[in-house]
Amino acid sequence: MKILIFGTGKYYQNRKQYITSRADIIAFIDNNHNLHSRYIDGFPIISPNDISKFTFDIIVLMSVHANKMKEQLLSLGIKKEKIWYWDQFLAKYEHGNFKLYCGLDTIKKVKSRVLIITTDLDYNGGSLAAVYASMALDICGYQVILAAPGGNPMFITETQNRGINVIICPALPYLYKEELYFIQQFDVVLVNVFQMIRCACEISKLKPVIWWIHEFKSLFDDTIYQFDEYADLIAMSKINILAVSNISKNYFNSYFPGRIKNTLPFGIPDMNKFTDTQKEQTHFAIIGSVIPRKAQDIFIQAIKLLTEQDKERAQFSIIGHIGNDDYSTKIKNSILEEQTIHICGNLSRQEINAAYAEIDVVVCPSLEEPMSIVITEGMMYGKVCIVSDIIGMSAYIKDGENGFICKTGECTDLSQKMSWVINNKNQLQEMGINARKTYEKFFTLDHFGNRLEAIIQDTIHQYNLLKD
Repeated sequence: MKILIFGTGKYYQNRKQYITSRADIIAFIDNNHNLHSRYIDGFPIISPNDISKFTFDIIVLMSVHANKMKEQLLSLGIKKEKIWYWDQFLAKYEHGNFKLYCGLDTIKKVKSRVLIITTDLDYNGGSLAAVYASMALDICGYQVILAAPGGNPMFITETQNRGINVIICPALPYLYKEELYFIQQFDVVLVNVFQMIRCACEISKLKPVIWWIHEFKSLFDDTIYQFDEYADLIAMSKINILAVSNISKNYFNSYFPGRIKNTLPFGIPDMNKFTDTQKEQTHFAIIGSVIPRKAQDIFIQAIKLLTEQDKERAQFSIIGHIGNDDYSTKIKNSILEEQTIHICGNLSRQEINAAYAEIDVVVCPSLEEPMSIVITEGMMYGKVCIVSDIIGMSAYIKDGENGFICKTGECTDLSQKMSWVINNKNQLQEMGINARKTYEKFFTLDHFGNRLEAIIQDTIHQYNLLKD
């Protein structure tokens, strides 16, 4: 297969080892005119305007901005079927290559066999929700396998150590005969996240499918552009589609009116083994990858608005992956003169769980967050949580009783809530107890498992009715 590769940056550099032995590279395409007439890995770099001078089978998009590249190529008259995303190219050569990470080495008599399909496994909400769904169903007596196209090795090992069987299927979300044969061994398939729309629609032709939606709005646009042939109510007609919160439900229904009727909140395991200790300083933490949507900048601005006396009585942590992009650099620079703010970087699940022992207040000022496993964890640990009013978890918080709600994007409002917490430590214990009660009422694995079991039974029943 003769290919052109669109993109010469980090995205390509991190994946090029998977290409050279699989296809005949003709040239690279790049919009940077300073690179034209140069070479990379022995091949010329050309302008998009010069594509017509070459004979090729496909163009492989290798950038986080692949949708923009596709749009540009279409405007140049390149046929849609000749434009491939990276995951589509990889699937052509990796289909049928499965790698099993065995969490359980025994096969027990079970109610049903459930396959959960998700995107790359990593330290994020979607992956954790899939892991916790696996755990909840295992407790309920189901045989579960969690499938993903790839993932963070440390996260996969931690998942395996929880007793969960993980299978890596690099072809996902594309399904060749090997993947379809494997899928048919299961009684029901839970497709996690909107990005797996292709899997949800294709598998629903063969098996009962539950499609669980978690995403924020911008991801809908990107996914629909990539998989536009599946963004159709008829293609989704056999799928039982649920959202993690009303926010996700409303986002989905804005594209597909009235399609989602019900929500499926997640649950998390109970790991609260800590005893409260009285500390002089109140420890605030924001947990999550450093990206604009998570609003670490709002958190920092709110800290800077505190009085010097308040700052002396508190400490602040930013926990999560931080890169070298413009936003991450902005965050790093903005705390240079703030001695009480510490960037902790990415932590393993074990390290994060240990960190909760030192945290008093979990802050989630996100600009967009359908739900928040971090806040659910905070409530499970009996911590005071401060959330923006746009996130899904705000529906479970009564301001001043089991946590606090602040206005989205308003650093002043957040700062005032933080100041109140610092100056009213004697009231935090009762608020933490109420937060813990909220977790016990809505978010335990037992509650989650019961919800999932009812949905599985209903999904299988409805599928059989449609089939008959």
